[in-house]
Amino acid sequence: MNNRLTTASADRPLTTQPSTAALWLANVSVFFGSVYWLTNHMTSVRADVGAVVFQWERAIPFIDWTIIPYGSILAFFVASFFLCRSRAELNCHTARLVTVVLMSVVCFVLWPQRFVFERPVVEGVLGAMFQLLTAVDLPYNRTPSLHISVLVILWVLFARRTNGWMRHAVYAWFALIGVSVLTTYQHHVIDVPAGALAGWLCVWLFPESGRPRLQTLLR
Repeated sequence: MNNRLTTASADRPLTTQPSTAALWLANVSVFFGSVYWLTNHMTSVRADVGAVVFQWERAIPFIDWTIIPYGSILAFFVASFFLCRSRAELNCHTARLVTVVLMSVVCFVLWPQRFVFERPVVEGVLGAMFQLLTAVDLPYNRTPSLHISVLVILWVLFARRTNGWMRHAVYAWFALIGVSVLTTYQHHVIDVPAGALAGWLCVWLFPESGRPRLQTLLR
């Protein structure tokens, strides 16, 4: 009887409880920002920071307007918590995000990397956006790309919540966000597949239904 009540509570729709989604959003955001900032500043004082750069990467153009799709991931991140339709789905989404941050931080500490290309000067509104980005994000915490990891997790959720032309539009915009990590000179190429792998690993570890796979493997 108690198990049935617990299951019913976990699957209760959240459409009438935006405060629950807002609470999880606030908690994850604070955790994400604090851990990311701390690791970034710790890496900035290390002497063993490297960079994996392919020679052909220098041909990748800097495209200033792609800062718009790059920054738009924040809006999708916020919206994602309110798209979850049950407590179980919200818990799954949160677990994926928290795990990918922890996984990435371990990589940042064990294998510190930085971005080494010089970004051209940008003026106007786009320039102000780049200045804000520079102020909050030092050129460390590169591999894996958390931008890409989070994008993968968001992609899976938004794919379930959209259809028709809206789904195609979301796919196209998310693809643009993926490309923008290179064209805004935020990441080197190696960071992208590493970030995608981390994101998909967390999606696999926490399936939409059933036990988390890590819990199953440890039984």
